[in-house]
Amino acid sequence: MNKREAFLRVLKREELSNANRVFPPDIGLTPPKIAEFNSMKTGMTIEEYFGLFHRLVAIRMQKTYEGDGYYLFKGQNMPDKYEVDTYGTGSSRGSEACMHMVHYHPPMIGERSLEEIQNYPLPQIPENEFERVRKAVKENRDKELAAVGALEQTIWERAWLIRGMEDLMVDMMMEDPKAELLFYRITELSCAAAALYAEAGVDMIALGDDIGMQTTPMMDPKLWYRYLQPQLAKVVKAAKDVNPNVIIFYHSCGHVTPFIDGLIEAGVEVLNPLQPESMDVMKLYSTYSDRLSFWGSIGTQTTMPFGSADDVRSTVLDRVRMSERNRGIIISPTHIIEPEVPWDNLHAYIDIMNKLNSL
Repeated sequence: MNKREAFLRVLKREELSNANRVFPPDIGLTPPKIAEFNSMKTGMTIEEYFGLFHRLVAIRMQKTYEGDGYYLFKGQNMPDKYEVDTYGTGSSRGSEACMHMVHYHPPMIGERSLEEIQNYPLPQIPENEFERVRKAVKENRDKELAAVGALEQTIWERAWLIRGMEDLMVDMMMEDPKAELLFYRITELSCAAAALYAEAGVDMIALGDDIGMQTTPMMDPKLWYRYLQPQLAKVVKAAKDVNPNVIIFYHSCGHVTPFIDGLIEAGVEVLNPLQPESMDVMKLYSTYSDRLSFWGSIGTQTTMPFGSADDVRSTVLDRVRMSERNRGIIISPTHIIEPEVPWDNLHAYIDIMNKLNSL
């Protein structure tokens, strides 16, 4: 098997025997950690250094608002310096201590009409984007690597970044049609992106919206099942109608146990990050591993920053033993690596994964 074939076999739970198991690694670094990596002058990319079996490809959305987009925030008390992304969401940085974290500024907060939601300038997919993505997929395929289409912030996060989380939740609670309309418009764009990825030949599409907090859901699950789960199912269907074999991955940090059955029903096949600080990893795996594959499970709030190198190795081996029966897991840190994580722990992760793959 090459790396792409092994990656797909793991996530489809098609590993043949314990003797032939493969353990694709995954890791991502925050900007301060990327700067540290670059100073090491390894002569490799981060993906090459950590031996990843996959590469991300991403659609480059094209903005439809005018100029710099500052007019979208008319009447708001904005900071002196801020940036506007292709969706019209503003972001500003605080002190140096904030590292990579930003403050978001939703453009559509406050009293808004249905007409304003309908006319809000969502981005569009450029006409030539399919060919660019298809070429990127082929380049990865030629290197025997899996291609993953990036489509996180699929519906919920993108909606509240535009409307504001408090206002959007009020809209949902009050059954205001503005919520339905905004979700519908964003879903339509995500469906088009998912179909493009599937047609371009990606092996997996990474969907996701953070719907969990540290120990509780972010919202009443009833609201999620009413407003968001049907829209997620539409995005999955848009991809599967083009390529039934494309794998559907879903990311949400935090406590998402109340949503898992609905995610599976919507067509999700891989759940990330299985956060041990928020959920019982062993219990969730034993409950759902016959229907769902997992990705993550090594705590970036605990083991990676505050454990020892031996703790990292031990946790990885615990996950190997946990998954001996049903397989279907990418064992990796649950999120991008923060500045306080020691390189000894990152190297321990690389080393144990390399040893597992050389057995």
